[in-house]
Amino acid sequence: MKKIIILSLLLFAFKAEAQKSVTFKFKYLPTHNYDGTLTMGINCNVTLKGDTQIINKLKAQGISQPVVLNVSVKMNGNTKTGSPDANGIFPLVMSYKMDTLNVNVGGKAIPIPSKINSGINIYGHVGADGKLKADSIGGSKMKDTSQQKMSQMMNSFQNMIKFPDHPMQIGDTFTQDMPFNIPMAGNNMTTNAKVVYKLVSIANGNAYFDATQSMNMTIPIKGESMTLTGAGTGKLVYDIKNSFPVDYKSSINLTFSGKIHTLDINGTAAMDMDYKNGIN
Repeated sequence: MKKIIILSLLLFAFKAEAQKSVTFKFKYLPTHNYDGTLTMGINCNVTLKGDTQIINKLKAQGISQPVVLNVSVKMNGNTKTGSPDANGIFPLVMSYKMDTLNVNVGGKAIPIPSKINSGINIYGHVGADGKLKADSIGGSKMKDTSQQKMSQMMNSFQNMIKFPDHPMQIGDTFTQDMPFNIPMAGNNMTTNAKVVYKLVSIANGNAYFDATQSMNMTIPIKGESMTLTGAGTGKLVYDIKNSFPVDYKSSINLTFSGKIHTLDINGTAAMDMDYKNGIN
């Protein structure tokens, strides 16, 4: 009996010690199914100056300043991966559908085209290097330039959360710098984002992180541009066995300014996001 008790204590101690550090990776695994849901809410207060004609037209419609803009989004996605070949390459299909998009300006709902809910399918594969590559969208083969841009965007998304290649102890932090560009009508929407993750606990096969984030973004609009800056906090839950984040919540406060033709735009925004992912 004494040996059993001692053995049990040793096993418990080993388990406790093993959960103090983990080496993390972020990757898609073959023959897996990833069901994701993204919900987002954006609340803005916007002040317009310059073009009195537009301002008076909004006022006549009962929209006073500052203009209050509320946006709510819900998107569902699924990624299904296939079996690997002899070189470790396996196919995947990514499907996205906008489930809800509500826009409200000054208390008035804005009609949204129904085609926005039609969804999109992206067919691709994961190479031996672990990176995502797009082959076609909606079954139509892409041109080389389109395929290259889509693959770059997919790889950028995959690299947005990149863990260190060494074991992290509880209380350790790491910084992820995320500069990326998104092509928009011949111009690039440039973004510089930074997130600092702190490992706060490891339990039940998950690692739990607190996050602090900052962001600077420039959006080109018809020869002009909008700039956004902000900071916020978040929480990340990471599935150790599947090497994938399963829950990420963030809140960020933004300020923005810019000019569109004769209209000066300034304002603030609060953005809340919740991403959940089921893996089987």
